[in-house]
Amino acid sequence: MIRSLLLALVLLMAAALPAAASGNDEYFPEYSGDQFQAIYDHAVETTLANLDPPGGQVSITGNADVDARIWRIAFDRGYLLRPVANGGLVSVDGVQMQPEAAAAWKQLRAEARAAGYRFIVSSAYRSPNMQRTWFNTKLSGTSDDAINTALTWYSIPGTSKHHSGYALDFRHRNETFGSFRDTPDYAWLAANNFSIPKTYGFIPSYPDDGSAQGPSPEPWEFVWVGVDAIRCGVPMDVSESRFAMAHRSWLADDVVACSGGVTLDELDEMIRTLGPKLGALLRA
Repeated sequence: MIRSLLLALVLLMAAALPAAASGNDEYFPEYSGDQFQAIYDHAVETTLANLDPPGGQVSITGNADVDARIWRIAFDRGYLLRPVANGGLVSVDGVQMQPEAAAAWKQLRAEARAAGYRFIVSSAYRSPNMQRTWFNTKLSGTSDDAINTALTWYSIPGTSKHHSGYALDFRHRNETFGSFRDTPDYAWLAANNFSIPKTYGFIPSYPDDGSAQGPSPEPWEFVWVGVDAIRCGVPMDVSESRFAMAHRSWLADDVVACSGGVTLDELDEMIRTLGPKLGALLRA
């Protein structure tokens, strides 16, 4: 009974809502920058494998006072301690990454090449020690301004999504990361709320409209969370996003299967509370 009622509601809502602008057969919800961040954090907590929990605040420069200010400014910007890969990485063209991200990247790359785009992955997994070295080479002084300038683009050890092996940096050969935004390749990736990367489980890592996310927006960095995480969103948004954007094959089995998600009893309650919203939607 529950599934039949849900199917009827889904079909009614699908008829009332505009289709997603995507070249793919499968529908994915559209997300804001903050929602993309929440999806990544939820995937880390619930589904992404081969990760050790985040560590503590490690030494950065070797000067305790300077390090304390770096950590304070980093946290004020929105940097967070991130988990670290605990092994099992694979190499694609000399770049180490998680196996799931590698398989998805190969599929995305094949579609990109077929469409005439030639961007590559130039960086994926980075250890905290590697991140420390990288950050220190970009730190031009010990003033708060110098620290903030370095943190605009470079994470400190322990706070980079690259530690997980699920974050990938895209660029063209012999070009800088900063130039990637202005390429047709990025326009292809970003079209329709990143519909093509979503198909392979990728989302933007530091999107343009994300708030307090640490570095400034980085259009070249994408992170693999898996297709299911993108399809489902985060549990707290289920009544507002999964139902409100129901479309095509978005049926009961898909919703109940979502990680951390919804039991049939909870689904039944959502259906009861959805009635007034559905009526208003159909009258609009």
